[in-house]
Amino acid sequence: MNWGHSIRARLIAIILVVSAGALAVGMIGVGINYYNTTKQALIADVETQANLLANSAEFAASIGDEVALKSILESAALRGQFGAAVFDNTGRILAVRDENDSEFYISESDYKKTRHVEWGGERLFVSAPIQSEDGEYSGAIYLKISTEEFYDKIRDFSLMSLAIALILVLLVYLIALRLQKMISGPLVDLEGISREVSGSNNYAIRVPYYGEDEIGSLARSFNQMLETIEVNQKERDTANEALQLNKKRLERAVKDLQYLANYDSLTQLPNRALCMDRIKYALKRASRTNSMVALLFLDLDHFKDVNDSLGHAVGDQLLKATSQRLLERIRSEDTLARLGGDEFVIILNELHETEDVITIVEKIVSSFEEPFQLSNYEVNTTVSVGVCMFPQDGVDVDSLMKAADAAMYKAKEVGRNTYEFYEAELNQMAIRRHQLANELRQAIKNEELSLVFQPQLNIRENAVIGAEVLLRWHHPILGHISPAEFIPIAENTGLIKEIGNWVLDNACKKIAECRDQGVEIRLAVNLSALQFRQANLPESIATTLQKHRIPPRLLELEITESMLMRDVSQAIDILERLKEMQIRIAIDDFGTGYSSLSYLRRFPLDALKIDRSFIDELVVDADDTAITLAIISMAKSLRLEVIAEGVETEQQQDFLAQNNCDDIQGYYFSRPLVYEDFTAFLRQRLTSDSSVNQSQVNE
Repeated sequence: MNWGHSIRARLIAIILVVSAGALAVGMIGVGINYYNTTKQALIADVETQANLLANSAEFAASIGDEVALKSILESAALRGQFGAAVFDNTGRILAVRDENDSEFYISESDYKKTRHVEWGGERLFVSAPIQSEDGEYSGAIYLKISTEEFYDKIRDFSLMSLAIALILVLLVYLIALRLQKMISGPLVDLEGISREVSGSNNYAIRVPYYGEDEIGSLARSFNQMLETIEVNQKERDTANEALQLNKKRLERAVKDLQYLANYDSLTQLPNRALCMDRIKYALKRASRTNSMVALLFLDLDHFKDVNDSLGHAVGDQLLKATSQRLLERIRSEDTLARLGGDEFVIILNELHETEDVITIVEKIVSSFEEPFQLSNYEVNTTVSVGVCMFPQDGVDVDSLMKAADAAMYKAKEVGRNTYEFYEAELNQMAIRRHQLANELRQAIKNEELSLVFQPQLNIRENAVIGAEVLLRWHHPILGHISPAEFIPIAENTGLIKEIGNWVLDNACKKIAECRDQGVEIRLAVNLSALQFRQANLPESIATTLQKHRIPPRLLELEITESMLMRDVSQAIDILERLKEMQIRIAIDDFGTGYSSLSYLRRFPLDALKIDRSFIDELVVDADDTAITLAIISMAKSLRLEVIAEGVETEQQQDFLAQNNCDDIQGYYFSRPLVYEDFTAFLRQRLTSDSSVNQSQVNE
């Protein structure tokens, strides 16, 4: 109970203090009265006994009969301990009771001729004269009485009084509790209801009826206040609801106006005005980041024929379906806009390679090979695309729009269903991509593809532990074609699946041939994203392994981080099935993608391959060095093997060895080798290692 702030506590305290004060005053008065009364009674009793003894000792004292006097003293009827003596008229002691009791010893110096009473704290001294009837004085009786019995009575009385006082205080406290409940109970209820109303904002709560006294009047006033607040609150809530409704309507109207001003009502794409703003923003951003922007101007071929033959309703459906198909072919950071009619513009942001533009444009053109299903019609249409680049073809919106428009008309002129670059050089690159795509389809049949093998070295053991399988293409006319050029083409055309299966089959074949020669070597094969997304990938690989009769532990599959993150649950399922077959899994080009410890822990991996872009400037560049050390530390924390690719100097190898990198791969150790050179290299290393071991044994 809070005595400082609670009305209940203060009421109890007031009642207790007043009652205890009155009780204390009364008890003190009674105690003083009892003390004085008992004291006077004791003195009177002792004086009476002294007078009786004086009367009894009159004759014996007059004749000096000491024996009789002693007998009289012994017969004295006094309670408690006491001493008694008889003096003659000269002050000489005639008789003493218990003269050997030192505590009540009486000497002649105690003689008092006259009547005398003295309260001495622990003793009461009383002297009474012995006189005859005619008044002749013959001596005195002297009594020394112990007051211990008196004080025992006072103490017993005090204890009893204290017990009674405590009982009375308890009764007063109980009465005070009852009284405070009667007085403060309604106030406490009123305070609790006030808190409830304040906390819940429920003004429909009411205080109970408490009668016609002041508290009842307070409760009625409080209820009237709540009723007034409740009415006002309802009116305010109604006004707020109306205000919020009007505000939402206004906001919706503003948004609708803004949307109509910036978006096409049919396709919901940005319109011409918003498209121009997006182009301006893209150009400013590209200038800051030193990147390129591509502007694609698209026009549906023979769209007028669709409107004329099938009606404008079908034409509108075709425009909406076209916008949806185009959105599926571009990135989230790019913009697709409709200028009007059958004209569309695509803004490709933050480009660093012109090859990226060609890839996207080819996807767009080829996507129109599939007919559109509109109502009950199957509509075939194509698209002509004009492409221009910032900053090569223009530095502002107008010049770029003109360039893209001109390129689009050029595409129309050369036969439609194609794309044209405003810049001649990019046109040549596009032509080469078409040529390579066509030639690549025949490359496998014509046996133009081949494998090379780049050995991998374990630094600690200084032993070859495997090799990465790399793909090469040598065209009879075009000559050697870089994988960096033809692999993206294979991925875009879907040929990568067939090529990937060919690489995997031939890699397993080479493992089997090495085993036949008495050499067991592990080969690492890169999987493409298309291969990895196959649900039956583990079964397909198992079939290939059984075909060539090689143990799964001699095969390592390299996948990229982006392949794992495309569909994490599917990736985990495939990797776990591969791990059950005892196939090694390595992350290739680690550090260029997500590089997250949280997701790496979820995948059953064996090794990380540090991307060569970090190894190139190792030791020289502080950032690349720090990243390399962080990757090694991360891999070790996950108990994964670390492979560094692209090692080209002794300094790089020494640094990696000193910082717990497990394996290296690169030109410093060995270039990629054709199969015959690779097997010769392995035999040479085996012979060299045997010689070293033999020399160590001899030493």
